[in-house]
Amino acid sequence: MSDTSPTVYDHLRPTTADYPAGIYRVVGVGDEITLLRVSDADGRRANTGAVVTVPADSLAGFERAENPDGDRRPTAIVRSSLDNLYWSARAFVRTLAKRPLVSAGALALLLAGEFGQDLLSLTGLQAGALIVVGGLALVYVGSGRL
Repeated sequence: MSDTSPTVYDHLRPTTADYPAGIYRVVGVGDEITLLRVSDADGRRANTGAVVTVPADSLAGFERAENPDGDRRPTAIVRSSLDNLYWSARAFVRTLAKRPLVSAGALALLLAGEFGQDLLSLTGLQAGALIVVGGLALVYVGSGRL
């Protein structure tokens, strides 16, 4: 590698057969450069777990490469985000279900602040405080820290 030395998160591709083909992400720098293989030979993203250590002065067998995560289609990004949202919501609800009394109390505070202003003769500040406390309580219980 003839240009400047790599920094963490740079991507390199081997130009010799000394290393398996693919794209490697720099995960450590110093006297030795630690590389994590993040794509297959065709440049498609892969979770290989393969780690290679190369002496810093022996990087001539590598060239700069593009990040394999950078070429994801927008539909794949949206699908992944929706999958993450589904699984996060599912885990949140399951965690709330493990502590039903505390969860119901937190939800009651939230609903009292939102809808109980007329029924409970609450001021705007009191209603807002109940919404904040109830919402934070739900998040705390749903996070599994209780």
